[in-house]
Order: sequence, then C-alpha cells, then structure tokens
Amino acid sequence: MGNIGWELPSTNGGREDGLNDSGISYFQANPVKSLTREVIQDSLDARRNNNKPSIVEFTRKDLEREAIPGIDELMSIFETATQFYKENPNETYHFFNKGYDALQKKTVSVLAIRDRNTTGLTKVGETKDSHFHRLTKTTGDTAKTGTSNGSFGIGKHAPFAASIFRAMLYGTLNTDEGMNKGFQGVIKIASYDRGEEFPTQGTGFYGHKKGFLPLTDLSGLDPFFKRQDGDFGTDKFILGFEEKNNWEKIVIEESVSNYMWAIINGSLEIVVGQTVINKDTLKTVIEKIAEFNPKSTCLEFYLTLTSPDAVIRSKEFQTEDGQKETMKLFLLKAKEFNKRVSLIRGTGMKIYEKGHFRTPDAFAGTLIVEGEELNKVVRKMEPPTHDDWKPGLYKKNPKYAEKLKKELYKWLNDEVNAITPKYEKDSLELPGLEGVLPSLNQEENPAEEIDLTSNKEKINSIAIVSNSMNKRDPKARKRKKRIPNPRPTKPQKEPANKITKAEINRMRAFCIDEKSGQYRLVVNPVKSGEALIEVKLIGESITEHAKIYNAIEDQTGNKIEINENVLGPLHLIKGANKTITISLDQVTRYSLEVSAK
Repeated sequence: MGNIGWELPSTNGGREDGLNDSGISYFQANPVKSLTREVIQDSLDARRNNNKPSIVEFTRKDLEREAIPGIDELMSIFETATQFYKENPNETYHFFNKGYDALQKKTVSVLAIRDRNTTGLTKVGETKDSHFHRLTKTTGDTAKTGTSNGSFGIGKHAPFAASIFRAMLYGTLNTDEGMNKGFQGVIKIASYDRGEEFPTQGTGFYGHKKGFLPLTDLSGLDPFFKRQDGDFGTDKFILGFEEKNNWEKIVIEESVSNYMWAIINGSLEIVVGQTVINKDTLKTVIEKIAEFNPKSTCLEFYLTLTSPDAVIRSKEFQTEDGQKETMKLFLLKAKEFNKRVSLIRGTGMKIYEKGHFRTPDAFAGTLIVEGEELNKVVRKMEPPTHDDWKPGLYKKNPKYAEKLKKELYKWLNDEVNAITPKYEKDSLELPGLEGVLPSLNQEENPAEEIDLTSNKEKINSIAIVSNSMNKRDPKARKRKKRIPNPRPTKPQKEPANKITKAEINRMRAFCIDEKSGQYRLVVNPVKSGEALIEVKLIGESITEHAKIYNAIEDQTGNKIEINENVLGPLHLIKGANKTITISLDQVTRYSLEVSAK
C-alpha cells in the first residue's frame, strides 16, 4: 500500500503555486451555486440513452475519517504546510491550519455527486482522448464539441471552492470494454517546503504514486466510493464540504433555475437529499422554492413553458454557412413578472437572463436556441462562467457573432412589444428631435414614454411621491371665520413660501450620444408649477452605478440643480414642453426610468 496514496510532485526548480488558483477563484463567491450548475452540465453532456434522462444525485454524509482514502497522508501534508507557513500567518497559513484541525476530527463531511445513465469517464489510464485524464490532470482544456456546454474546461474547478481542503475524489464506471473502472484524488493547494531539495507543486494526486496514475482496482475502497456493476456513470466527492444549513435549498433552486427546460423535456432528473426533481414533480418543487425564496423567478419562467396562455413564436436565423436554423420564444404576460427573458441553448442549460425591456406591461419569456450550428456559435461566445454571449469570444468570425446577437435582440424586442403594446395616445412632436432618436436595432427600445394621467394602465416602475416642499399644513385646510372689516384693505399677497405643484402628463427619455454619456429628457406639463424629476439608471448589471453630473435646460441653457440624480426644482408652464440634456459620469449605455417627485 506504500505505492498508493497522496503525492505532490516536486517543482524541480520550476514554478511554485500560490493558494489563489485562478480557476477556483472564478467560483469562490458562491461555491454551492457554481458547482451545482457545472456538475449538472457535465452529466447532461455525457447522457448515454436519449430515451432516458441523465440522473444527478446530491448526497451529503459525515464519514468516519478512516473511510477517507489516504487520510493520514493528507493530514501529514496539511501539518507540514502549516508549519512551513507558520512564520508568516497570512491567508495561506490559516487555510492549512483550518484544514489540519478538520482532519483530526472523527468525521469528515463529504458531498457526493453521482450521475446515472451517462457514459462515465472513458479511457481510464490513457492520456489521448481520455475524459478521465482531462478531468483530473489538465487545465484549460475540454473535449466537448458541438452543443456540449463546456468550452474552457474551467468548470471542473467549481467543486474545489466548496472544499475545506481544496480536495476532490473522482470515480467512474464507464462503458468501455476492458478497463472500465477508475478512481483518483486531486488536491489544489499552495506549494510548500517538505524538507527536500525543491518545494512541492500546488496540485497533487491520490492513486498510484508512480506516474500519478488512477486506481483501477477499487476493492480496497470504502463502499461509499464504489459502484455496482452495470451502474454506469461518474462520481465526484467533495472532501471537507463546507456545509451550509441551507445547501439543499441552494442546490434545488439552482438546478431548477438553470436546467428547467432540460427537466421539462425529460432529458434530466435531479435528486437532492430526499427531493426528486423531474418533469412530473417540477411544479411541486417550484412551489416549495417560492416558499423559501419568494424572490425566485423560477415560477414565472416555468409558466412561460407550460401555460396554455403563453405566446409561442419561432424564427429562422442564418447560420454561418448560409443555412437556416430555428430559435423558439415563449412569452407570457402577468403583472407580477419581472420583464426578463431566459436564454437557453443546447441541452437545456440557461446561459443568462436578458432584461431592460421598456414595456408598460410585465411579462416573462424563455428563448431556446434549437439549431445545432447556431448552438455551436453561441457556445463559443460564452465566457468561462457561461453567463453571457460575447461576440468577441467567437474568434472564428466575431462579425457574424455580433450580427447574430443583434438580430436576436431585435427579434426579442419586436416580439415583446407585440404582446405589450404601448398605451395609445397622440404622439409628442418636438421640432428638431427627429434625428436624435436611437435606431430600432438598439438593444433597448428607442425611448421610454410614460403617461402619468392614465388610469387604464398600471406602471410599476413609476412612483409619484409628494415632495415635502409641496405639502400643505393640515391646519391650513380649515376655513377661518371671516370677520367683517369696515375699512378698505389692501389686497393680500400670497405667502412667499407657497409653491404650486406642477402636473405632468408625459415624460420621455432617450440616449442622444452614447459615447459621451448624454441623454435627453422631455417633460410635458398639463398644469404650471414646480416639480422635481428623479432619474433612475439601469445598466446591464445590477452592480453598475452612474451619477448625473450635469443637467442643462435646453430652452435657456441654464444649469439645473442635481441632488442624488434628482433634478430641480423645475418651473414648468402648462403646454410648454421642457427638454433637458443630462450627462453621466459613465459611458456605458443605460436605460432610464424617470418619475415626478
């Protein structure tokens, strides 16, 4: 058994590794969410029988420390590394010290992720075209092609971010003839000095120490790590799983949110503890998600795909070779929805949600890229985290990718506008503005038009708030008894601090110069008086922030007072449109929400 265990290669004078592995860093913010999304993707890509779903099971268990392969060697690694970094008690020292303490306990928390009805990891022990080798030994490499979801090979780092030890065990029973079993451990830590000529590398392995080869005879393993004959698939074990009380809820919601279409069409089934998620139980599971997370969008996207009231549209897009392939869109209106469309490709994985639709009615939508060639392109447009489509990442033909995304967004806007028509009213004509409206192929609608007097339409995004400067003293409403005065009196002047509040019929907001961050507001009052205008800026990401640093009244050229993106007070005259040019401190394109205060 001395030839089997944990071993870290020597640097031999080469590169030393720090603790902040770039692959793991991608997923440290939300490790449980990230690993859920990544491991399910792998199982869908390896689906064995298209008539049956891939099954992914998540099970957490506290194992006796003796059941963990090579536990004593693993503890020795952490003890030596802790002593090495002790003189400089930084983040790396605390990592090793925490791991060493955990390895001395009687039990070790393990999250097991097992899939079934998959091919398993093929060609154990080989290096050429071996899925097992790519998963355990390579970095930045993937064998996935076509509509398979991975393209950077970085998703396999996600489970390490959820491990106290940064350690994983992999097992497989594949469909190969002959050598169809494999088992190997991988650890990703910082280099340290173990008393030899050179320090260790950061990545080590459990298995045959000579050549760092996987085990193919699994008879010595605890039954928890072994499969029954004929039960093909792959096992991933996170050692030292940093358990959260609500990890099951996180996995359930992420599974449903990211793979809803795959579940509905029967290609995926997920088991989290005692919860089974498949096409028959999905509705019940989503209702449970709504209970523990009322802000979840799972229900609205589920209804877009299942409601008989959903509007279904299809459109053919030109592929790179000039052929035509289809995308399908499901749209559903409801006042509680969030005006977002879930974008899905390939095997059923959601890539991201597109928002910033400027419509009066709330809705939700789901778009599915059906064509195989289109899927190949959008897959290459994704960053390592698979949460966007960036045309520049499609190195083969970025111009085609950019054109495809623009056409897709324009189609989405057109279809959304078709089911949520704007409130019909006479248009506002402003001489000189005809040439500054943005073109219809912009991602957002060309302008936002808000009717503040209509009672026929509920506009959730507009809040009309009475300003303290316009409030009347309740006592002033009481009429005082008039006392006759025989002597003539001079006309009383209005109190100097009495302010008349303007009433606004309509406001419009649009971009006039994206490169310089300039936007124009048009205000149409129906009653003269004073008003404050609040401007909310909505970027591509909720983390984006921008401030208005300059506001000019176009009619007079005068500067307007700005306080936390609130303009005014403005003096408005009934029937006289006021136009205002504002400048932002950021040049990223924003959508604007404007409201009277």
